[in-house]
Amino acid sequence: MEHKEITLSNKSMQVQVLLDWDYKGSRYDWGGTVGQVTVNDHTFLSKEQNSDGTTGLGGVGLTNVWEWKDTSIYDRTSMADYFPLPGVGLLKKADTSPFLFTKAYQVEPYHRQISITENSVMIRTLPYFCQNVAMETVKSYRIEENKLIVSFHITNTGAEEIHATEFCHNFFQFDNHTIDETYCLRFPYSICPELRRGELILSRDRYRLGAFDSPTNSTAFWINGWEGLQSHWMELSNSELSMSVLIEDNFPVCRFYSWNNPWAFCPETFAPIDLAPGETTSYSRVYHFYA
Repeated sequence: MEHKEITLSNKSMQVQVLLDWDYKGSRYDWGGTVGQVTVNDHTFLSKEQNSDGTTGLGGVGLTNVWEWKDTSIYDRTSMADYFPLPGVGLLKKADTSPFLFTKAYQVEPYHRQISITENSVMIRTLPYFCQNVAMETVKSYRIEENKLIVSFHITNTGAEEIHATEFCHNFFQFDNHTIDETYCLRFPYSICPELRRGELILSRDRYRLGAFDSPTNSTAFWINGWEGLQSHWMELSNSELSMSVLIEDNFPVCRFYSWNNPWAFCPETFAPIDLAPGETTSYSRVYHFYA
């Protein structure tokens, strides 16, 4: 690969796009990730970090994650055979234990083609036919003024229906400021969280983070209230730093999860991918950065 990374820049912002980053795991999309966004010398992103200082599963910046809606493909895979995972490659089933996204599976990565212009980069992940399943994805990063536009075009090139989701694991941290109650996430609806661990400080249409769970030094919860919307937005702000990011999800959200620790504020909206053979779908996320 000619380019390990590139920087998209204009008079308003600089976006570092990692094309051949150090990640070689089986969780995150290998087809490019945003390492950092800088606006007026202010930075917006961090990376995955555990309370003991380790790097967790290796997430960085704005990292995409693809998941099957169920484990049927994995379950029917014979031991020592391979099963496909969108965005990553063919994963080897090493034993008979249930599928775990935290487990490190051996990966045969998909082949990709990359096209670069002055203000954009496009990553095409070529389809590979495995267990009657194949999917072509085209992901592009483009900047306009203070906006980062991340677009997807997905085609089912296999012989079976595809039922999957995609979300962006947003590792937000403004100017390396510790994640605390000064960060606020706002929505255009009344929210109803289902708390798994940690504490939240709630208002009708927004939340701030309270105390982290002691054993994991994190919070984790589902958010409800978006049901029925055909598009979505949320705004993360920090009034002390006078920084914010507005995220537009141009798709009908099918799930919303939030995971957070002192080094990353991570709201995650899931896009549904349900395609018969030959069908396509397209959608985008638009990030507006202010500093």
